[in-house]
Amino acid sequence: MPAADSTGSASSPAPVVYRVAIPEPNSHALQVQMDVPALPARATATIVFPAWAPGSYLVRDFVRHVYDLRVVDRGGRVLPARRLDKQRWEIGSGGRAFRVTYRVFAFEASVRTSFVDDSHAYWNGSSVFFFVDGEVARPCHVLVAPPAGRRWHVDTALPPLGARLNQFRAADFDELVDSPFEVGKHALLRFRAGGATFELALYGRSNADPRRLVDILRRVVTTTAGIFGGYPFKRYLFIVHALPVHTGGLEHKASVTMDIAGLSFEDETGYQRFADLAAHEFFHVWNVKRIRDRVLGPFDYTGENYTRLLWFHEGFTDYLANVIIQRAGVLSEAQFWKWIAEDFPKYANRPGRNVTPLDELSFEAWIKLYKPAENHVNDTVSYYEKGLWAGLVLDLKLRARTGGARGLPDVFRRLWDRFGAHDRPIDEADVRAATAAVAGASMDDFFERYIHGLDELPVLPLLRKAGLVARERAEWEPEDAGPTRRDRLKEQRLRAWSGIALHPDRTLIRTVVPGSPADRAGLTFNDDLVAVDGDRVNAATFAKRIADHRPGDTCAITFFRRDRLQEATLTLSENPERKLLVKPDPQASKTALAIRRGWLGL
Repeated sequence: MPAADSTGSASSPAPVVYRVAIPEPNSHALQVQMDVPALPARATATIVFPAWAPGSYLVRDFVRHVYDLRVVDRGGRVLPARRLDKQRWEIGSGGRAFRVTYRVFAFEASVRTSFVDDSHAYWNGSSVFFFVDGEVARPCHVLVAPPAGRRWHVDTALPPLGARLNQFRAADFDELVDSPFEVGKHALLRFRAGGATFELALYGRSNADPRRLVDILRRVVTTTAGIFGGYPFKRYLFIVHALPVHTGGLEHKASVTMDIAGLSFEDETGYQRFADLAAHEFFHVWNVKRIRDRVLGPFDYTGENYTRLLWFHEGFTDYLANVIIQRAGVLSEAQFWKWIAEDFPKYANRPGRNVTPLDELSFEAWIKLYKPAENHVNDTVSYYEKGLWAGLVLDLKLRARTGGARGLPDVFRRLWDRFGAHDRPIDEADVRAATAAVAGASMDDFFERYIHGLDELPVLPLLRKAGLVARERAEWEPEDAGPTRRDRLKEQRLRAWSGIALHPDRTLIRTVVPGSPADRAGLTFNDDLVAVDGDRVNAATFAKRIADHRPGDTCAITFFRRDRLQEATLTLSENPERKLLVKPDPQASKTALAIRRGWLGL
């Protein structure tokens, strides 16, 4: 049996003890041993492998990476293990202690999964650990055995098990799988803020200045703590993987994993993206991990956990991340307006933005967002994206009602004080009540129109109420454009449009906008474009050849459809996409200035 203490006390049941070894990193495998204490009341025990990772709403069937499963008793005798379905085995233990050993193939480099190679190992617990059905509340101990002779060290948010090297303890299975592990030669940087210790485990090749990263994290955590009045932990771990491309983050109660593009810090844009990701994931310490829908913990790890609040948990978090990095001084005020000017038109041009209500988009996350069909862009929108702009709308509506004094951060503080801090789950009625309390009046109209309804979000009118100029602008129009340039700028904006969007770096059609010239001509998903008016095109030149025309012109598109060469004639139209100009209005009223100052946290 394991070296760790596997006995319980009168007040604490005996723990389930896991040992994770990495004997051969090049095999991309984790060797896992699970020691289950005696369960005298059970003639059989069922072990279960999680199907998904909390925070990422898709059934991933992690058990497909499990091999060589074997079950023995304390004496090493093989016990019967009958597989019940894809993720459950019934163990004929007779109530005695037993050991499960198995191998996990770990070669998916993402924040949700597990990965091992000769440079490091990382795992998110739901992709590695079995649990005993009915025993998820039992304490868990973990022993990690890094590869021999490599001097790898182990970092996780779990507290150590006494003074034992690479041994850790979790209060229950939920805490175990909510605490990812980073094992390797990564850099470990520390800082203190507000009485808490923060650590940055930085793996991979990056051109970022680690001191800048630490400074950004300090600003983000301090600004966020200001919203909630402190931290609900004493120690927090940022696991950051510097990879060839950015793939996102996954939140946990006392840690986070963030995958960033390691060589993207040649200018301030890279640091701002890092700050935005960090602010989003760190806000989840409260929103979703503690201020949570009742179905989001304790979890059912075997299948979908449906919630209609992801617009709140994810979309509002995405919005407030931008507010936080502006208040933290990572974004200037001018850069904050630029973010709105550049990102809102992308949302406003989504054909599917008002097809499905936000609460339904949340419910459908398991089947649509993470496995989008070809028509996804045209017929739906992400609850992250629409939820972000809904969050901005609610924030500005609250500030308009309160003269700028209160807004969306105050809603979260109220929910934290009344629910999250006391481990009480919330529902939409609680969100509505907190919003009404902050506003001093019912805000049900907002929820009915924009969360359950399909009304267009009134972003631009609300920006104007906040003392901003917010209007469409001509393509590349500078703020000081003079009248002598306007005709030429208008001509630039009115370039011809086909309605075709290509896959990155390919001439394969990703989507066709409904009602566009391409749609009317019969072009569709996965048509492979060859030429425009007889001139060969690639991913970089297709848009240029379309832009050679004026609205109303016709052009011939040559393409392959299922290996058959075809041609279609398009009658091009005016590009409906509009740029946005957002800047302070020098004529803003005192009321508008108060709203804007409150919004910016001034």
